[in-house]
Amino acid sequence: MSRISARYLAKRLVVSYLTLLVIMTILFVLVRSMPGSFINSMITPEMRPAQIERLRETWGLNEPLWKQYVNFMLNYQVGEFGRSPIRKVSVWSLIVRRLPRTIILFGAGFVVAYTVGPLVGMYLGWWRGTRKDKFTYTVGLTMYSMPAFWIAWLFIWLFDYELGWLKSQYMVNQFGIADWTPTIAMTNILHHIALPLFSIAFVGWVGAMLVMRPSMNNVTGEDYVFLARAKGLSERTVMMKHAARNALIPVATQAIVGLAFLIDGSILIEQVFSWPGIGELIVSAVLQHDYPVTQAAFFILAVLIITMRLFTDVAYTYLDPRIKFEGKS
Repeated sequence: MSRISARYLAKRLVVSYLTLLVIMTILFVLVRSMPGSFINSMITPEMRPAQIERLRETWGLNEPLWKQYVNFMLNYQVGEFGRSPIRKVSVWSLIVRRLPRTIILFGAGFVVAYTVGPLVGMYLGWWRGTRKDKFTYTVGLTMYSMPAFWIAWLFIWLFDYELGWLKSQYMVNQFGIADWTPTIAMTNILHHIALPLFSIAFVGWVGAMLVMRPSMNNVTGEDYVFLARAKGLSERTVMMKHAARNALIPVATQAIVGLAFLIDGSILIEQVFSWPGIGELIVSAVLQHDYPVTQAAFFILAVLIITMRLFTDVAYTYLDPRIKFEGKS
């Protein structure tokens, strides 16, 4: 039986929804505070004031700000993102086309970082104070201090320009390939995703390691660890099944922060590698003052982060059996 009560889950859903409303309000204010407007690029010297006013009316910019806000809040909650004035297509179609590409890249980066990081942190915490611990910890801190975009440029120079092993631009080859098959398509994507994935994981794993290492070290002196050893269990079993499970709890919290940083970094990484995802779309939309696309892209990213935060709250109950609900200790 699940340890999560319906009341607790309902509270978390309400809190998540209210958080999304606050983010939407901040997003509306920030986007409207940007200098300039996409209308300026649509106005020509030959246009009369009446034509300009009709243009503003078409895009709803002649309405009071409060009414624009209400429309924005209502429409976005039902997935009505409008049309892009620059690209002349629906914003939803742009999001649907770009979002899977971002999820593929940064989902893979997240999985790699939070598989390698906790594993390394687990061993370092178990061996804390040894030469292996000091050396790996120092190397990890050095990597963590490097900007991800600088690492990306370094990898491009080495693996693409110098060695020619990996592609550094786009998601697939830009020229046509006859007789595409699923195998060819997958190979092509893997060939292009390697460098941006390495750039993300090269720095991303360290954050999880830095949290897991002290957490693992703290649980090594707990009674249940001594009891497991007294039962004659192997050192590996004690470390993996008894100590590591409880040490993972802080990592679960840090994973959400790490996910937010990964998504935030998508803007830079996708620009460096010309990866056609949400990050690249945000940059071009901001530069072109494309309000509908900018708002929708940030909204989708906010929904992803809030959803992951909710999943983490649920996962807590399975990672730590000491957590109780409904006021019971």
